[in-house]
Amino acid sequence: MNRNGLFIALGIAAVVGLLFGIFPGLDLRLASLFYDPVAKDFPASAIPLLKFARDAAMWIAWAFAAPSIIALIAKLIWPRRPLLVGGRKMIFIVFTITMTAGILTNAIFKSHWGRPRPVATAEFGGPWAFKPYWDPSGACPRNCSFFSGEAGTAFWTYAPAALAPPAWRAIAYGAATLFGLGTGVLRMSFGGHYASDVLIAGIVAFLVVWFSYAALFRWRTLGWTDEGIDRWMRRRGIAARLWWKRLHDRVSGDLARPDHGGVPRSFWWLLAALAGLTAFRIVALKFSVVDLFFDESQYWAWAQAPAFGYFSKPPLLAWLIAATTDVCGNGEACIRSASPVFYLATSLVTYVIALRLYGARTAFWAGICIALAPGLVFSARIISTDVPLLLCWAVALLAYVRLLDRPDWRWSAVLGLALGFGLLAKYAMAYFLLGTLAAAFVDPRARALLRHRLWWIAVAIGLLLLLPNLIWVATHDFVTLQHVEANIDGAAGIDFRPIKAVNFLASQFAVFGPIVFAAFVLTLLRRRAIPLQPADRIMIVFALPPLVLVAGNAIINHANANWAAPSAISVTIVAIAILVRRHESRWLRATVAIGLALQILLPITDGLANKISLPFIAKPDIYARTMGWRGLAAGVVAAAKANGVAAIVADKRDVLASLIYYSRDSGIPVLSWSRSDVPADQFDLDRPLIPATPGPLLYVSSCPPLESLAQHYRVVERLPEIRSATGRHSERGVAVFKLSESLGNAAPLPPCSG
Repeated sequence: MNRNGLFIALGIAAVVGLLFGIFPGLDLRLASLFYDPVAKDFPASAIPLLKFARDAAMWIAWAFAAPSIIALIAKLIWPRRPLLVGGRKMIFIVFTITMTAGILTNAIFKSHWGRPRPVATAEFGGPWAFKPYWDPSGACPRNCSFFSGEAGTAFWTYAPAALAPPAWRAIAYGAATLFGLGTGVLRMSFGGHYASDVLIAGIVAFLVVWFSYAALFRWRTLGWTDEGIDRWMRRRGIAARLWWKRLHDRVSGDLARPDHGGVPRSFWWLLAALAGLTAFRIVALKFSVVDLFFDESQYWAWAQAPAFGYFSKPPLLAWLIAATTDVCGNGEACIRSASPVFYLATSLVTYVIALRLYGARTAFWAGICIALAPGLVFSARIISTDVPLLLCWAVALLAYVRLLDRPDWRWSAVLGLALGFGLLAKYAMAYFLLGTLAAAFVDPRARALLRHRLWWIAVAIGLLLLLPNLIWVATHDFVTLQHVEANIDGAAGIDFRPIKAVNFLASQFAVFGPIVFAAFVLTLLRRRAIPLQPADRIMIVFALPPLVLVAGNAIINHANANWAAPSAISVTIVAIAILVRRHESRWLRATVAIGLALQILLPITDGLANKISLPFIAKPDIYARTMGWRGLAAGVVAAAKANGVAAIVADKRDVLASLIYYSRDSGIPVLSWSRSDVPADQFDLDRPLIPATPGPLLYVSSCPPLESLAQHYRVVERLPEIRSATGRHSERGVAVFKLSESLGNAAPLPPCSG
């Protein structure tokens, strides 16, 4: 890492910049060496050995960085202990790999430089126009081509090479160069990057390493020493621990302090924590590269035509998305942004319920733990019907608790509104009514409330709010009820398997949190060892109906882990109350620690979703289900424009919803070709393909009925299949047909047998 190396690197940068700037077609020429024009793909991307080599290259690079990263983490945890690695070496390794593999590539250039990858370029069958390396105006929206992150990570091995013994240093530099070039050529063979992306990645990595090495090891005026770094980290670590201890003592003191009227101090601590958490979640949405899951795309499509009902769900979520997108647009982050805000409100209402029943200390921990429950941490990254449902459930539970204490028409109105809007969010709100019936068996106040007119006024308000949806369902052949019945019955009918109920209940440890749900279960099983208070019984009976009924349905059919989500409010409150009462502060802290760890991990993986792969599991691309929809839609739109079709037609809800969302700016309508005599989804109602639909049409299908197409259209032309990567090892594809001259046959397509 001397001046000669710097001059050589700058000279190479000048040559590469001028060569690929003056002759941008050189990138296309080199990329074409790896492209098969007959198969219209990059065949190397399908070779398992090369895929393994790609993964191995990244594991090798990060293995060099691992000791320094471990040393940094250990120093942060145990600041008094000496560093496991020399201070300058640790900072050198961690800083350089962070810059080359993370900040410069993914956070700055690839997220904002619109150069399409070769596989997405029109010259190689992709939807977008080629752009030279210096032009950021390409159509690629994110995770683009310039410059190569994996090549940059491989070239980063210049850093450990610079720390090699002097006698071996030249060989180490040569090995790092070959390693970077080999990884770059591998990425080129997959159609992932151009030659200029690879070479510039190497130049950037070298310059980052060179200047970092000079600052830490050569420029003595900066005063970096191993001992100085160790002392600085020790002082800062000890100071941070002291600050945290003072903060912990302050919060603990405020929680223990009795409330003498006004707003408890625990509320302000909770509000500050939740505000920071919510801000973090909203910002994290902006950095997520995860496509909308097709359920989310479906809800967005519904929101474009607000109604009082939809095929499979009540309308509240569609209304919520319509209101959100009016404020901040139709991007994925905006569509999902209501989730963190609603969960903030849900956590605050949970606090108020627990405050009313148990006091400030339990309320604080309940509000924190519900916000960091694994299910809510996961759900805060997406938009789903559970988001408004949980808020409505919490508000209804608060109103019910207040009515138990003293009948009040204001809380009766709040209860009625919460019931009504909850039912408009998800019909699972009906479990709340079962909870009120169960409460009557354990609390005389609950029995009295069922006979009080204020209770029936609340029910009447709820039904009045639901009435427009009931009218919509009745005027649409009760399709929503048929869908709910189909969910309960299942596609395969009744299949008595008690183990599925056990699996469902086991999944609740992941939804509510392992400690919280374990405390709840132990409370039920150890009634003598854990005496129950009246408030405990109320919370338990509101938690049990969803859990018991969904578990029962799992025995004869199936059950998703989130189907009992409303129970989370009551389960968390009573579990935290038991832990606080028994002075189990370590379990409370462990619950928060688990939630925080997950809250930090998921946004990181969301930002790297297209890169994360776990080769030791059967399906290594863990984000495959929700990735690739944007790319698939881009390919379909490009094919539609190239063939001059009047509309795009698909036959499955997942493809339809994703095409509708991701082709929203194309101006090409997307229609549904049903596979059933009765509507199978909302698109069959709103966007049906009819014989009078003008052609030609572009039909896309993951399960095409090849023998049936000629019965509907006189001219059937098969086009190249469109595929989109869903991860490093997987992809999603659809068969594509151009259909012309309708024969007027309006029969549905046959069911998909694949």
